[in-house]
Amino acid sequence: STGMNRIGFRPEDAPEMFEGLELVLTHLACADEPSNPLNRAQRDAFAAAAQRYPGATRSLANSGGCFLGSDFAFDVVRPGICLYGGGPEGRPHEKIAPVASLIAQAVQVRDVPAGETVGYAQGHKADRPLRVATVGAGYADGVLRSYSPKGQVFIAGEMRPIIGRVSMDVLAVDVTGLDVKAGDPVEIYGPNRVIDDAATAAGTISYELLTSITPRVPRVYKG
Repeated sequence: STGMNRIGFRPEDAPEMFEGLELVLTHLACADEPSNPLNRAQRDAFAAAAQRYPGATRSLANSGGCFLGSDFAFDVVRPGICLYGGGPEGRPHEKIAPVASLIAQAVQVRDVPAGETVGYAQGHKADRPLRVATVGAGYADGVLRSYSPKGQVFIAGEMRPIIGRVSMDVLAVDVTGLDVKAGDPVEIYGPNRVIDDAATAAGTISYELLTSITPRVPRVYKG
């Protein structure tokens, strides 16, 4: 442990030699903060400790570490979130393209008169006549409840707000003025709704959005 203090040996306590040791690694605690001095301190501590194990493969850099400089690379890097299109600093990164998308469908579109409410606990009151799309995705799929009330989705070529509470199986979107019908795709995040922006709206990080996708959501892999 060079700074995270979770598991492993401290550099000064690391045994001098493990017979046949193939890999030595540590993990950056603040790689999402490029200017944090702990990054350099961990790098230097790791480099010194790794000298005790000649021939062992060395690994330090996670996603954020990949952008801290070539001297953080050592032998093997361990990118995680950036493989899915998430920025290591919790915001979009110019060198990372969106990869993972969460796509749902509109299951019904209805008119809501002014003065009526949408969702549990009257979560949204219509201050004007609305056209509302009910989308077949909810917190049982990995769309966090905290998307309410700041979340947005991409539908029919526009960003539109989630209204009312995200419920277990559905959420509601204001599609007033759009040509939306049942079956139309709704991008929770993806190429048009960057996952880091979606995470910020939900008050969390992109890691949580990705790991919250539940087994009932079909996966489609494109190569």
